[in-house]
Amino acid sequence: MPSQATWFQRLYSFGLRSLANTGNKLLLVELGDNNPHIEEPALAPGYSTRALEPEDLMPWASAEYQLSPAFLNEAQARGDRCVGNFYADQLVGYGFVTQSFAAITDQIGVKINQPLLYRYKGWTHPEHRRKYLSHARGRLNSRLFPQQPGQRMVSYVDAHNFPSRLKHADIRPVRLGYCLILRLFGKEFCINSRIAKRYGFSLVRNNAVNGS
Repeated sequence: MPSQATWFQRLYSFGLRSLANTGNKLLLVELGDNNPHIEEPALAPGYSTRALEPEDLMPWASAEYQLSPAFLNEAQARGDRCVGNFYADQLVGYGFVTQSFAAITDQIGVKINQPLLYRYKGWTHPEHRRKYLSHARGRLNSRLFPQQPGQRMVSYVDAHNFPSRLKHADIRPVRLGYCLILRLFGKEFCINSRIAKRYGFSLVRNNAVNGS
């Protein structure tokens, strides 16, 4: 007979899937500074990781790479930074860092307060996963943004995305709680974790940032 813990895990997983299937998002917010005491796995031969400007990714702006010219132009205008993984000269992964704001959906985005840095839109090509490319991006990010007093790197992972949660656990993040995006009749509403908001991470409506 399944234990009480097993039943709770099943109920928890069912609840997360139900939220995702109805267009809602439960976000697990984490502080993750890529702990320098954690050994970084070596990349396989042929792979490299480079610091980029968002506009450098224009040659890969397509649905296959989940990038668009509009997104890259907005990131460039904000002064966001980008780190890319390459196999030879082919892009196989990327991630962005901003010091201000980035949209999650058409209606809701993340706004951060100084001195936080927000790591967002991490992606790895399906044929190149499980090769520690996201670890390499994170380690380079920590070198691009030298530690300032009180500065931390913050990100989130969808609560129902258990493979990504396991990957995030490798860097021993500090969990700040859950934020929620609720979708109702085509309109989205956000609920913020009090602890995450206290640290400077909050969900906001995009038009509140864009001034519309």
